[in-house]
Amino acid sequence: MRFLLSIILTCLCGSLSAKERLVLLAGGLSKEGISTQVQSLINKVDGAKVLQITPKSIAIEFDSAKVTEAALKKTLTASGLTITGQKALFKIKGLVCSSCSNVLTSLLAKEKGVIYVNSISHLNGKADISFDPKETTQTKIEAAVNTTRYQVVKTLPPKSPS
Repeated sequence: MRFLLSIILTCLCGSLSAKERLVLLAGGLSKEGISTQVQSLINKVDGAKVLQITPKSIAIEFDSAKVTEAALKKTLTASGLTITGQKALFKIKGLVCSSCSNVLTSLLAKEKGVIYVNSISHLNGKADISFDPKETTQTKIEAAVNTTRYQVVKTLPPKSPS
């Protein structure tokens, strides 16, 4: 019985797809008709779906088993967009007051590759950061936070742009 249950669980877990979310800051989205064109292109990519497009950003959900982040970026740049940044959202432990949020905001704003610290809230313990993926990564930003008295508990999927 245990053996059979193990096989069933393996089959079920193996069939689950790894959905990821990517929020990119992009130039060129405000041009007339471009958002419809970009949405159509991305939605044709197997395993990818546009969640939201704003004049400055695009949110995409994708299955990492079917398509890579690099392939999606290549599709976007081929359509005439200029990728100017990426967003990351972190759950951070140790933020107990607004002063803590301000200290961490100042520290991250000085990090190479960080474009803008959108928000750091001690109330919900979340940090929303825009960065240049050519100059830094989510992992490097997380490491910068972890060198302080605050700790990244979890990297969250980026929320859709608002």
